[in-house]
Amino acid sequence: MNAMSKTKGGEPVPAPQQHGPGRLAGKVALITGAAGNLGGSIVRRYLAEGASVVMSGRDAARTQAALDAALADTGASTAQASIVTMDGADIESVRAGIAEVVARHGRIDILVNNAGSAGPKQVLGDLPLNADELAGTPDSETVGDAARNIMVVAWNLVRAAAPAMGEGASIINVSTIFSRTDYFGRAAYTVPKAALNILSKRLARELGARGIRVNTLYPGPIASERIRTVFAAMDALKGDAAGSTANHFFDLMALERSVDGEAKAKTFPTPADIANACVFMGSDESAAFAAHDFEVTHGMAVPMESRSEFLHRPDMRAIDGDGHGILVAAGNQLDDALAIAGLFAAQGARVLLGFHAQAALDDAADRLPDHVTAVRFPRHDHESMDAALAAFTASGGPINGAVILPTRSPGYFSGALGEASDADVERYVDDELEGAIALARTLDRYWQRSDDLPSDPRVVFLTNPDDGCGNLWADVSRAAIEELLRVWRDEARVANAQGKSPRAVWGNQIVRFANSEVENRDFAAGHAARLLLGDRQVEPINLYIPASIAKATGARRALVGTAENITGLHLGKVALITGGSAGIGGALARLLALAGAKVMMVARRQSELDAARDRIVGELQDIGFAGVERRVRTLANIDVANMASLKHAVDETLKAFGRIDYLINNAGISGAEEMAVDMDVGAFRHTQFANLISNYALMQMVVPLMRKQGSGYILNVSSYFGGEKFLAVSYPNRTDYAVSKSGQRAMVESMARHLGPQIQINAIAPGPVDGDRLAGLSGKPGLFDRRGRLILENKRLNAVHAAVIKAVRGGAPVAQLLGKLSRNDTVQLSHDKSNPQPLRDLALACAREGDESCCWDRYILTPPLAAKLLKRLRLGGWLIGTDWQARSDDDWLLRVPPDDVPWLPVAQIGREAAKVRGGVLSQLHLGKMPTETEVAQATVFFLADRAVSGETFMPSGGLNVERSHTERELFGSPKAERLAQMGGKTVWLVGEHLGDYLAAAAQGFLDCDVARVVLITASAAGAQAIRGQVANGADRIETLVIEGEIEAAMDAALARWGHPTTIVSTPLAPLPDRLFDGDQPLDGDGFAEVVEQNLTHHFRIARKVSLFDHCQLVLVSPDVPMGDGAKGAFALANFVKTTLHAFTATIAVENERLVHEVAVNQINLTRRVRSEEPRSEAEHHEEVRRFARAVLLAGAPLPDAEDSRYRSRIYRGMSLTV
Repeated sequence: MNAMSKTKGGEPVPAPQQHGPGRLAGKVALITGAAGNLGGSIVRRYLAEGASVVMSGRDAARTQAALDAALADTGASTAQASIVTMDGADIESVRAGIAEVVARHGRIDILVNNAGSAGPKQVLGDLPLNADELAGTPDSETVGDAARNIMVVAWNLVRAAAPAMGEGASIINVSTIFSRTDYFGRAAYTVPKAALNILSKRLARELGARGIRVNTLYPGPIASERIRTVFAAMDALKGDAAGSTANHFFDLMALERSVDGEAKAKTFPTPADIANACVFMGSDESAAFAAHDFEVTHGMAVPMESRSEFLHRPDMRAIDGDGHGILVAAGNQLDDALAIAGLFAAQGARVLLGFHAQAALDDAADRLPDHVTAVRFPRHDHESMDAALAAFTASGGPINGAVILPTRSPGYFSGALGEASDADVERYVDDELEGAIALARTLDRYWQRSDDLPSDPRVVFLTNPDDGCGNLWADVSRAAIEELLRVWRDEARVANAQGKSPRAVWGNQIVRFANSEVENRDFAAGHAARLLLGDRQVEPINLYIPASIAKATGARRALVGTAENITGLHLGKVALITGGSAGIGGALARLLALAGAKVMMVARRQSELDAARDRIVGELQDIGFAGVERRVRTLANIDVANMASLKHAVDETLKAFGRIDYLINNAGISGAEEMAVDMDVGAFRHTQFANLISNYALMQMVVPLMRKQGSGYILNVSSYFGGEKFLAVSYPNRTDYAVSKSGQRAMVESMARHLGPQIQINAIAPGPVDGDRLAGLSGKPGLFDRRGRLILENKRLNAVHAAVIKAVRGGAPVAQLLGKLSRNDTVQLSHDKSNPQPLRDLALACAREGDESCCWDRYILTPPLAAKLLKRLRLGGWLIGTDWQARSDDDWLLRVPPDDVPWLPVAQIGREAAKVRGGVLSQLHLGKMPTETEVAQATVFFLADRAVSGETFMPSGGLNVERSHTERELFGSPKAERLAQMGGKTVWLVGEHLGDYLAAAAQGFLDCDVARVVLITASAAGAQAIRGQVANGADRIETLVIEGEIEAAMDAALARWGHPTTIVSTPLAPLPDRLFDGDQPLDGDGFAEVVEQNLTHHFRIARKVSLFDHCQLVLVSPDVPMGDGAKGAFALANFVKTTLHAFTATIAVENERLVHEVAVNQINLTRRVRSEEPRSEAEHHEEVRRFARAVLLAGAPLPDAEDSRYRSRIYRGMSLTV
């Protein structure tokens, strides 16, 4: 087939026939807007070059027709091209479309973001902001529609498609050269395109680390009847001679060219030129191009940005604001707005201060400077803005100048643009793009009506200062506002020339975010005053505050003290930060680098570290720091659960910087996120190692270095849910996490005196932090969504477990019950009258819980929950003597829920998640969760405090939840009726090295006429030693030596003596008496053994005992020898006591949700103050007697909740110190 190569009237150009494999062979290309003229030309060239093309459009029929035409023109096979229907402005439609493409091809190699719209063709004052304003116009889009159809389309496509793109992939964002020129009556089109230009640049940096290149294509005016019509309409609107607009753009071109056989002349590029450029940009020939601007314009001389930089300080002595009315339009930037308004008022101007946010207006009421009037000035309500301007004008004269701040304060929009949330994208377009145009429209109309202005109207847009997050979003806004001002200037000039407006508007934008100095605001405000109150017209639109005001202006200024300015606060310090690539660790790394520190960021993933380092280095270089690459280092593949990996991190930091001043233990994991009874011992251990043991191991490695250099600071990043001094916080379903975080805090409190005076050790304990980790990362649901799902799953599992236990209590064999449950059918289970009533009641309850969106009303269990149920029954000893004891936990269900129907109701997960989130927010005194940056900012100043050690700082937003006291004193004795219930029962005592304590406890129980006391010890000698100290009833003492796992020993005890009524768990071995000093300090492995013997040991016992019926569990923290020695052991004992209480408090709450309702309490044998410890044998014996009484108080059967709910709950989760 002969392929055409010429174009007429802008029709799609069939590509020349390709001989050979083609430059795009093997690549999958998604082309949006493919049914249009330009899109059609690109499609044809891509087909000719061998690409597999997916054509995207909103209208399936139109897109299919375009596909058929392209195939007919090129001769390509139908297998080479297909269509996908999606609306680029609708993110869900985009995600569905991308999923369809990936399902079809497995990947996307090239994304051509060509889709867009023309936007409303009106001058600024006539632009439609809502659907009602479209009536009577030829337009079909509002300003907001246009922004979404032009900019957001590309943004959505990148966000959705990037995960399906690999190294070597190419994203081509099609902009327009008009986004950098004046373009009369087309602000709604060119402003979003200008925003797209910078969005593309920023995405190139974000995706470059993954090997994906992002470039921007700038077509000039394309030869077509359409462009001739557009230019003719512009000539008519401006009152210019025919051809003026075209000639203006011809004058900017460098190239004269012969097209279609015509004589050489200045002409417009053709669609084929654009398509050819797209082929190069999509091919491997452009592999070295990223963040590049490809202009297909015949060499139009159009700068990338209209900019200049202030080179002098603003001198206010010659500025007189008398007679001027100034609008300061702010979002919620209270301090900036008040300062700027105050400066103008100080120059004699009358100031109208308008806040978009009502809260900011309320807060400003008591802080207004003289001659400043504050009003609500909502940018999406033009009638309110008109009324505010009219009222101010009527009261004292017109407004002739305006300072406009962004709608949102710095940091409101932050984070990677390619990972922006749907809500942020929508809010950004509404607030910053549409809001800016709406405000400009209001002022344009106001000034066109005003014929009594004291001078030509002036407007200055002021960006926010540095947001601390790279200013990614702010830079996008900067480009959009630049183009808005460019078009506004041109339209105002024409309106004034035509007599439609009494004066021409002139505007500039002051860009603040490249400067982070404290004088930024006053410097910017002063120059804004000179622009508005002086008779000045500065041609460059963007006026940048230099990165260093002092260097740029040559003026002397005193440096701001480190207490007020982060710069220099940590100058010369070296910080080793684990988990430094993201979250709080990443924010700390950035701020410490800004504060002058040398930073080693260590984490697992190289790509995340590279991206974080690039952001930090780029930001520091932007504001004038030198040698940044040397000061910010990274180290990947660091696993904090591996001792050798930790040692490697320390060694590499010393190799890079020669010292370590700050050790910031930030890395960690979220843990297993399930109830303790369902948690594997391995998972518990892993969390302790990653979150807790690694902290000590790193401390032990750096302490000698810090002591040698004479100073050091260790900071553990704990959590509010690790409790606070003397208090524990229960954290159900997160036992391992709560223990590890409590341990980080306890380590600080108990070991600070052993590290001073050279070394400080403190902790921070934030609550939920608003950031990526809270929202969810890498496809993982966010914290609240995970909690919502877990709550529902646990409710079901607990209900099934309870039904089985109740049926067993009623005499039903457990094996038979499991056989009935294996059918997994609520209908069958509820209707079969031979089933025990608890199972029938369970099935009926399950059947009532469902909806049409899920199947948990028909299926009682999923395979994972079924496995957990079997593990619970086995762990609790309920399967002993049955075939189920040795059966696999998996695959025992005969019927399982289908894969294509959700088991849980999605809406209910959302409701549970919302309740959890609402519950957290309701307990925050500040009403919101702090961001990662806010926590990091507070921490950077906490690190600078040289007078604090052994403390925990809590930047949690004022979180305050139910807590339990760790140092509760022992008062009273158990009631006689509680002790009487122990008659004839069995008691287990686990441990051996606390022999006299265990013997006293055994005697106490024997005196209550228990049937037997079972000693579960590590050795026969240990059991014999305890028995030998019992005066009365020793014949009722049984012994069992642990051979292997503790769980197996407990199963053996169950098989021989049945379920006990009370279990007292003590450590099996004494604490080591060493920490950081001496010839053999306690190393990381030694500390891991402390955790194993004193925390994991109790966890293993408690998770099993929590599944026993009619049982009380007492956990005992370790004792230390009498006397002035044992200082290391004393610190470790207090560490264990505090950490263990987090576990005790948490599992006590969890157990209230289980059918067994096992009460768990804790007894501590070590006081917080060494002087209060026993110092004589007599005092020691008194402590032993107090311990025996405490065991009875905490371990005797509790009153039934029906008799006394208060007494049945008060003895749960206690931590008693004897």
